[in-house]
Amino acid sequence: MPFFIVSVPFNADVNSNVSDQIKYVQKQLSSCSPAPFEVPALKVGTLDSLMECSDDLFKIDSTVEAVSFKMLSALEEVSGTNDCAFVVPAGGQQRQEATSEYLCNFRWNEAQYPINKPVKQLLQSIGEQVTKGEENIRTRLADYNEMRTKRANINKKKEGSLGVKPLGAIVKQFYASHNEDGPIESEYMTTVFVAVPLQLEKQWLKTYATLGGCELVVPDSSKLLSKDAEYALYNVIVFRKIVDQFKHACRENKYVLRDYNAAEEMTDAELAELEDQLEQKKNHLIRWIRNAFSECYTAWIHLKAIRIFVESILKYGLPPKFVAMTFRATAKQEKDVRKQLASMYASLAPKKFGMEEDEAGGALEQQYPYVSLQVRASHKE
Repeated sequence: MPFFIVSVPFNADVNSNVSDQIKYVQKQLSSCSPAPFEVPALKVGTLDSLMECSDDLFKIDSTVEAVSFKMLSALEEVSGTNDCAFVVPAGGQQRQEATSEYLCNFRWNEAQYPINKPVKQLLQSIGEQVTKGEENIRTRLADYNEMRTKRANINKKKEGSLGVKPLGAIVKQFYASHNEDGPIESEYMTTVFVAVPLQLEKQWLKTYATLGGCELVVPDSSKLLSKDAEYALYNVIVFRKIVDQFKHACRENKYVLRDYNAAEEMTDAELAELEDQLEQKKNHLIRWIRNAFSECYTAWIHLKAIRIFVESILKYGLPPKFVAMTFRATAKQEKDVRKQLASMYASLAPKKFGMEEDEAGGALEQQYPYVSLQVRASHKE
């Protein structure tokens, strides 16, 4: 269920303070019970500057919302859990609370967003903070995904056929079992490894020594190293001067040439080290995204508070005297609450309300007799 933040004018004739008015509204609403939403007395400036800020707020609001929930989606994907919508409130000393709880207990963070600064400056500060956090996470995600792709490619090859899998362990085991140091590599001779499709194995054994008309292939030098369901892996010793001609002939006969470089292939120990590095990077990334989401989401709710302040002044006038509340409701409950609020504040109603933003031509999401903004506690709402 989404949350709604509403602002109504303070009625000093009926209520002695804000708490009394909230209690009065709570009694009138049968579907849900609104909670106080703290909006500080920000630096007002001129009405012209507030009008300008109102337009800016709508744009920044949408941007910060999108970035916040993009971070939350990334956090869920990396961590592998869907229960990640938590933030660390100001002064929370790393105590996490759900975004829904944070909304219900919202308190302005004066240390991070001093209320003596102009509204425009607060907006700029939030915009810069969110942009920096998004860029940081984007870079870290790209680095992590690059390492994941590297690991996935290695594992894919290891689990593949002899036509693609790394040859290191197979080659070492073969030569060790024959009491040899490794493949022959000299100034004049080299060893070529070929994955031969099983249906072509007999043909290979009959023709490899003269393949493609090559005469400088060492006779009886081709030995079977390994076999799987698709290929038989053979080696063959050839003179370097005809190696390119020999390889070309292999390709023409549908044999798969396999490159082998012991120095370039990853050992099991190196793969295990890569797995450890990837796990460490993942844990660090989860912490970074969690913190970035917390900062971005709390900045978004502060934006909502600023927006409530600006829109309330533009709607109710100066000096700022209004009461802000938040409530959570289903579609049916919202309909009932809207009807009851519209009745309570019918005197504020314009000639037409209930219009969409484009029709109304204003910065509010929807036109009501009072100020109203919608806010989500998660991207699933």
